[in-house]
Amino acid sequence: MQYAIKNYIPAIVVIISISGIITGCGSKAATEAPRPWMLSDSLLRTLVVDTASAGPIENEILLTGKITENEDKTARIFPMVSGIVTDVKVHSGDFVQKGQVLAILKSPEMAGFTADQRISVNDMQTAKRNMEVAESFYQSGLNSQKEYEEAKSNYDKAVAAWNKSRAILEINGGGHQTNYAVKAPVPGFIISKRAAESMQWRPDNTDPIFVIADLNNVWAMINIFESDIASIREGDRVEMSTLSYPDKSFSGKIDKIYNVLDPENKVMKARVVVDNPGFLLKPEMFVRVKANRRADSNLVSIPSRGIIFDHDKYYVLVRTNEKSGVQIREIKIDRTSGGRTYVNAGLKEGDRVIASRQVFIYETLKDQQ
Repeated sequence: MQYAIKNYIPAIVVIISISGIITGCGSKAATEAPRPWMLSDSLLRTLVVDTASAGPIENEILLTGKITENEDKTARIFPMVSGIVTDVKVHSGDFVQKGQVLAILKSPEMAGFTADQRISVNDMQTAKRNMEVAESFYQSGLNSQKEYEEAKSNYDKAVAAWNKSRAILEINGGGHQTNYAVKAPVPGFIISKRAAESMQWRPDNTDPIFVIADLNNVWAMINIFESDIASIREGDRVEMSTLSYPDKSFSGKIDKIYNVLDPENKVMKARVVVDNPGFLLKPEMFVRVKANRRADSNLVSIPSRGIIFDHDKYYVLVRTNEKSGVQIREIKIDRTSGGRTYVNAGLKEGDRVIASRQVFIYETLKDQQ
């Protein structure tokens, strides 16, 4: 019996020793706290990080409008005499130079202006001869000073009448006795043409016979509905696109708001002056307009690329002050405009938000929680 016990003692000691080792290991593991997951140096080097900033909210409003000629650089031509159009030398869309003849009218009034000018020339020559004779007689004592001054006054009146008749003739085209030349007062494009051969023209016609516009810059007349009036101000930047050039953007700034509503379509008009290199924009073109307006209130915002959406909530990954620390933070979004997200809660100005590989990091951090 003693032998048996003696033989079992080493085995018990071995078991107790092994048990002690296992117990010791388990106790050590239980006392160590789990270490938080940290970004590796290699991952840190590849991450894009955005900084939250506070500033005025930018609203984007979608509007419509059309291109019109710049009225400050548009000439509406009304012939000042009546007559019949005998020759039309230009067509709609043509570019014309200043002084270029656009059409010819055969006008009886021009014959009268020509006759008046010739009569005034003869009257002036006669009055000049009478003045010279009166001056000669006055110097030789055969005439009084009063007679000489009267002759000189008649000559001055004749000169004034001649100047007047010549000016009238020049204003009305000059040239042939009965022809009136319609000329371009400014260079530009013919955007409206009513002249046609054999057309009878009267000075009381309400529509111009030609309209010439300089299209180096044009106006975009924007329609603003009542619901958007409070969001639009003079000075707001706009971006425009057209059906003809869908991939090209035209920019400008609202320089005038017409503070009345159109009685027919209940919209208010706003004007944008647009540079038009290459004359791409043409009157009556339809335009789509994006207007950006800065609101008065400030909110913290970040580029929208850093936002994570999960289970009907929005999150961002914020870098902590630790070297490789990162934190999941829920945010409340106010609005998104122009690629930026404005946040009501969850971020403060200066927070650093991870904007690349954020979904992978987010899922890894969730598994650690």
